[in-house]
Amino acid sequence: MSVLTMTATTKTFGGLTAVSELDLRIEQGEIHGLIGPNGAGKSTTIGLLSGFLRPTSGSITFDQRDLTRLDPSAIARLGISRTFQQATPLVGLSVFENVIVGMHTRFHASLGAVALRLPSATREARALTVSVETILARFDLGMLAETDAKNLTFGQLRFLEIARALAMDPQIILLDEPAAGLNEPERQRLAGVVRELRDRGMGVLLVDHDVPLVFGLCDRMTVMNFGSVIASGKPEDVRADAAVVEAYLGGEPAKGAAR
Repeated sequence: MSVLTMTATTKTFGGLTAVSELDLRIEQGEIHGLIGPNGAGKSTTIGLLSGFLRPTSGSITFDQRDLTRLDPSAIARLGISRTFQQATPLVGLSVFENVIVGMHTRFHASLGAVALRLPSATREARALTVSVETILARFDLGMLAETDAKNLTFGQLRFLEIARALAMDPQIILLDEPAAGLNEPERQRLAGVVRELRDRGMGVLLVDHDVPLVFGLCDRMTVMNFGSVIASGKPEDVRADAAVVEAYLGGEPAKGAAR
């Protein structure tokens, strides 16, 4: 089982500490929620895990391999992919092309074999094409495969962003606000896909402000505020935590909640 771990990880920007001494563990076969108010450090955490940011101190490991100084492409090749809050398609490419570009980490044939259309390259291209078609069908995008991606609706662009991350065939996927702007049917489709990924053995880090969605999906949760963890554990325990209620959920803590 692959495990992505942050240990005492800190990230500062000048005099601002965005993430402070963060411990986080994401395992294959689980959905791990990361929530907190705006500015809590959630997106910075995803940036650190995916190599778009480098920690000021602490360590980040994947199956005990140090990721601290690796760039995003190297981390993606190891089996960690991510989405972005702003779903932006690759300009001028179709929906199909946007997804197959994400498979660059999976293509093993040489450029020469591709140029010469050797059987090995042809078989691999066919296999990748089937994989793209399967991913698009999961998000109801199959009929739009040849459509210019810029013409998709907002919700369709959200799903294309996730499809592109899945094209890398990751062991761990980091989802940054995937439900933002989705309508209810789209939200339900997203929930179904995330559960399916977990059930297939993928690890999911889910960062989202949709509280019912996150609490309904996650196996474990971490709550951040001002760059630090204020609670972690099972959803029912996190929901009852007085510090979480005060900082993020609002209302009154459940009876017996720690204060």
